[in-house]
Amino acid sequence: MADLQFEGNWLVSPNAEIERKWIEVQIQERKSRISRHKQDMEDLIKGKLVDLEARILMLEQELKELEAKKSAVSI
Repeated sequence: MADLQFEGNWLVSPNAEIERKWIEVQIQERKSRISRHKQDMEDLIKGKLVDLEARILMLEQELKELEAKKSAVSI
């Protein structure tokens, strides 16, 4: 199959068994890429999103403290 891209200069053409194995390799590569992307999504949701939520909570606490200090200052 000419559309399969496998490195190597072979003196013979691949038979059906070899072509099937090369397709199996491509299938596994795609499955691995899907798994990596799903893991990236999970890391984003459980990592970055949680980090941003924590930063917002800290900023809200700082804002309340600053507003309380402002109210305590007499003119």
